[in-house]
Amino acid sequence: MSEWLQQFSSQEEAALFNPAFLAVVIRKAAESYESEVGVQMPISLAFLVVPAAMSKQIRDTFPVIKTTSLLVWIEAHERECLILQKNAPALAPAVRRALILGSQMKLFEFPGSRIQANPARGIRSLVSLSQGSSEVKEVLKVAERLGKSFARSGDVASIFSIWGVAAG
Repeated sequence: MSEWLQQFSSQEEAALFNPAFLAVVIRKAAESYESEVGVQMPISLAFLVVPAAMSKQIRDTFPVIKTTSLLVWIEAHERECLILQKNAPALAPAVRRALILGSQMKLFEFPGSRIQANPARGIRSLVSLSQGSSEVKEVLKVAERLGKSFARSGDVASIFSIWGVAAG
């Protein structure tokens, strides 16, 4: 068993943190970000999207409706912010691997310092992902909501600041 797999407690957990799946999570967020504001999502936001979407506690409380602003939600969910503050640095290596793999698979490109989904490269396995476990569905749905929410929440520095996460 590889060293990478040994860090997980179950096969499902290993599958969820697989760089290919995380690349799909990033792409879903980038697509929804761009659909919301017409510009590509900054690469640095992938380092918030992944740990937020992968945290069950954040997924379970993240707002479903557009009218709830990110700042209002964060003010009411201090515990979830602390979870993200802890998980973001720990998951940064996995996010980097996912960004590299997603680029190599041509799921997205990096014009400037942004993520642009490659429309010519569909995600064939997305149909099977969407029919997967409820956890997989939830992760992808929250990634989409995070993309939209980040698009409406100002610049990257402000988004990192309101989550209480140091950029870089």
